[in-house]
Amino acid sequence: MISSKFKLQSLAFTVFISVCCLNAPTEVSAEEKNNLLDRMAIYDALTQYSYRWDSKDSVGFAELFTEDGILERRVNGERILSATVKGKDAILAYAKNSHQGRLADRLSRHHFSGIVFIELNDATAITENMALITHQTENDSTAFIVSSGYYLNTWRKTEKGWRISKRVLKTDRFEN
Repeated sequence: MISSKFKLQSLAFTVFISVCCLNAPTEVSAEEKNNLLDRMAIYDALTQYSYRWDSKDSVGFAELFTEDGILERRVNGERILSATVKGKDAILAYAKNSHQGRLADRLSRHHFSGIVFIELNDATAITENMALITHQTENDSTAFIVSSGYYLNTWRKTEKGWRISKRVLKTDRFEN
């Protein structure tokens, strides 16, 4: 589970941004303030993705998705059918199987950077971000890279806040 320290830091950051928006100069419109708050909420959810997956919080990880959420991976533009997971319940099962199986003996770290908003409106958003994924076992003196690429994220605003409706990992790999 996510520690209360991370939850508190996230809440403090959100409050800080909210206060800044509320105290912004009058020439900033309500729409611009809402846009900034939406961006921060999405950024926070994206950060939670890494922490929840890497801390093996399967339930918390699945909560980041809409009920009809999709996880997908592509290599050289081709969708990997075996790596496609559809629906929040299936995402939860996938996370549990991964955390208790192939990742049980290792630390996993998802390093994200360069978030770009391609689209943002009141109800949906599309973002991209770079990703570098590392693993480390107790026998490894240092972490090693297992994957790199970027994520294409489709977001939907729900009653519970911004949730991922589709997350596509586009894995780096040279074509031969």
